[in-house]
Amino acid sequence: MSDLSELQRIAKEFIDKRDWRQFHTIKDLAMNCSIESNELMEILLWRDQNFEKSILEGNDKKSLTMIKNEVSDILFSCLAIADHLNFNLEDAYMEKMKELDVRYNPDKVRGKLTKIPSPDNSNKQ
Repeated sequence: MSDLSELQRIAKEFIDKRDWRQFHTIKDLAMNCSIESNELMEILLWRDQNFEKSILEGNDKKSLTMIKNEVSDILFSCLAIADHLNFNLEDAYMEKMKELDVRYNPDKVRGKLTKIPSPDNSNKQ
């Protein structure tokens, strides 16, 4: 099994073998991530609870494969962004999880559907 750093290395190698780095900008990589996320949403659009139940019960392998493919495309986009901006995605993720653990204290939010704004909104424009 690969860790996230290994997956980031694999994505970097994939990009470099195809000489795609020349086309990568943070804007285009972010847009690609959004587009791939929308392709995932398209699979789920207008579906009822029976659709999800069918997947969870193993009765709709085709839809599960489509979802896996889109989630993998999203992950690739995230890895490509980290590569482009030269940061370790695993480290960034762990830092974010620490922040979320504090913000969403289990004793305060357990069983509740709650949105708590980030204390640092300085990056919002």
